[in-house]
Amino acid sequence: MVFLLFGTLIGIALLLLLTALVVWLSQVTGSFIVATLILGGAFALLAAGLYLLTIREAVEQIRARAETVYEVARLARTGYEWLSEKISMLIGIYNLLRKG
Repeated sequence: MVFLLFGTLIGIALLLLLTALVVWLSQVTGSFIVATLILGGAFALLAAGLYLLTIREAVEQIRARAETVYEVARLARTGYEWLSEKISMLIGIYNLLRKG
């Protein structure tokens, strides 16, 4: 509960900081739109930098794990189909022997 409150307070503080930056930059530039675009671009660059430096490795690991799961699922399906064919063949032989 304490961590949730702490995280919420950090989020609110960041939003207030961003609002203050937009207001200050709008006074410098004379336009809220220009100030918002400048800060939006800066945060987009920051997000791209964080992705390239930290998150990309984790995404690659998750992608590799997903590919492994896909391969296992494909092998399980192939095994199931093979087993299903063998059982169908045995049932067919059993039915032929029963009739004959």
